[in-house]
Amino acid sequence: MYVIYKCMKTSPHPEWALEHKKPGTELRKINGRYYLYEVSSKWDSDKKRAKKVTGKLLGKITEEKGFVESDKNKLRRTFKPTTSLSLPIKEYGASWFVCESFQDDIELLKKTFPDIWEEVVSLSFIRLMYNTPIKNTQFRFDASYLSQIFPEISLGEKRVSALYRKIGSERESVVAYMKNFINDQDHIMFDGTNLVSHSQKIEAAKIGYNSKQDYDPQLNILFLFSSELKSPVFYRLLPGNIRDVKAFKLTIQEAGISKAVVIADKGFYSKDNIETLENLDLKFVIPLRRNNPAIDYSPMKIPDNSEFDGYFEYQKRFVWHRKQTIDGMDIYLFYDPYLRQKEENDYLTRIGTHPEKYSLNGFREKSEGFGTLSFISNIKDQTSEQVYKIYKTRNEIETMIDAMKNVLEMDNSYMQNEIALQGWMFIGFLALRWYYRIYMMLKENKKTKNIAPKDLLMHLAEIKKIKMDGMWVTSEITTRTQKLMEKLMIHIT
Repeated sequence: MYVIYKCMKTSPHPEWALEHKKPGTELRKINGRYYLYEVSSKWDSDKKRAKKVTGKLLGKITEEKGFVESDKNKLRRTFKPTTSLSLPIKEYGASWFVCESFQDDIELLKKTFPDIWEEVVSLSFIRLMYNTPIKNTQFRFDASYLSQIFPEISLGEKRVSALYRKIGSERESVVAYMKNFINDQDHIMFDGTNLVSHSQKIEAAKIGYNSKQDYDPQLNILFLFSSELKSPVFYRLLPGNIRDVKAFKLTIQEAGISKAVVIADKGFYSKDNIETLENLDLKFVIPLRRNNPAIDYSPMKIPDNSEFDGYFEYQKRFVWHRKQTIDGMDIYLFYDPYLRQKEENDYLTRIGTHPEKYSLNGFREKSEGFGTLSFISNIKDQTSEQVYKIYKTRNEIETMIDAMKNVLEMDNSYMQNEIALQGWMFIGFLALRWYYRIYMMLKENKKTKNIAPKDLLMHLAEIKKIKMDGMWVTSEITTRTQKLMEKLMIHIT
């Protein structure tokens, strides 16, 4: 008697995964997890047979939840792509420069937002270049060579709104991205500014006063800026009735800062805030207002400056310094004779032009503090000169906030949804980081007097890709742009 065994080909995948495999799909196991992809076939004329073509990721499969559609496929299915303009000429130079210069940021975005990193990069580039409203985003994308680099994405109005909501709902991912730039050995500056909201649907927008002397509903943005990286590294969007000093502790905790030196502004000083920093075991340098009773101005009364500990040179000017210790805290007094003369002349001029606010008695009351700058600090391993220079790096964050408001126009928002506003803010933060990195590149090459970051991008944007005989070729480059690129060692390929 012969027993015939029927050989069956068994699948290496479990039944709970196989039951979700449909025609036109492929099941893949990657790092112990199951994913479902589109699959099709294409005729290979060389091999004279069909070959498999793996398409888009549809989602993942788990034993507990079954098929879980990917966010990107959900967006793709929910919002039909806007028909892309088939333009024969596209902007190339600026988009190439951003993708090439900020590869480190883009790689981090790939890891943090694996399903939508292409859209995030494109939206950030468009914000950096054009400050365009959502309705024009698709046009700007089509006119850029990014539409060739990322041919599968669409940035129509509904799609962008959905992307903002998705990003805004993933604060943990946003924080994970920003934490890549936090270094415990760094000097971290922080400052706050306002964001006016033109929506009545944003509950966090509260009536408040801002530098433009109006009382529009607004939110507050608290920024952290790295002295080492020369760029913004973290932010929090806060209700308009919460000031930055009140939110500082939670921001420090969310950013994961444990050892960095905190550099604040004059408005931050208070006993409670000093205690907060001490409890967090953080080092700090905080300026004091000139009327603070802790400041000892007695050295200012000695004409020969003999009561100061010494002096140092800073930006071709000589600064005198003195340190005293009160309750374990060091109080630094710095005196700049050049600044004193400037402030005296300014005040005396104002007595003549604004007598209702300035007077000779006021001059005498304030003159003791003219030309001075004072700090309180718990840093014990730095000289007075080092502490002074640490604080002077605050100019960087002030320049950044100026760029945010006046260049990227991020001090106003028309978002109608609080979650979408959070996503809009993250895209703006990325654009701000890139803007400031370009600014630092120009500064290091001593070009900031002649050209601004927007000017550089404008010149590079004149370099086009032209479609000729089905091939994209790079256009001619003007002599002026070529010389600028050579000075900055930019080599577009």
